[in-house]
Amino acid sequence: MTSGEIGELIGLVAIAVSVFLFIAFPTLAFIYSMIFARFHQGKYQKQLLTREKLVMQQLGKDNLSTLSTPVPERKITQTGLVMSNITVSPSWWQLFLGSIRSIFGGNIVSFDKVLAYGRNEVMQRLREQAIGDGWEEVVNVRVETSMVMNKVRGGKQNKMGTLEFLAYGTGIR
Repeated sequence: MTSGEIGELIGLVAIAVSVFLFIAFPTLAFIYSMIFARFHQGKYQKQLLTREKLVMQQLGKDNLSTLSTPVPERKITQTGLVMSNITVSPSWWQLFLGSIRSIFGGNIVSFDKVLAYGRNEVMQRLREQAIGDGWEEVVNVRVETSMVMNKVRGGKQNKMGTLEFLAYGTGIR
């Protein structure tokens, strides 16, 4: 092979790699997301339900409460802040379905699933954090949601970023 043929071969390989990286890879990733996202998220949802059942069996009740003050008869010896957070994001397939659905309006079920999972997971993490820190109960529990990695494109805000869920409350013993 001459140096000209080698240069031409390198150019063709570079073009093939570019085509793969910019066309084939995103397409394959999108198809993978379409096929496996439901199974992946379902696995995490089942694990969450198992952890919730375990805590409920262990304590016999939910240790989280939105009441701003505990039951009056209770003697409190110590209080402290308990926090937990999680970041979640929809899969590419969920973003695609949500974008199509948002054109016509109505409930976007694929986003509802992500939001429900995020809220449930952060509350479970707060329960586990309270148990780990030795708090008997957490009162005045609040959950906040915020956008992370929210990009602005062409003067318009991209509303499909990652969501952060923060749960916090006052631990009491």
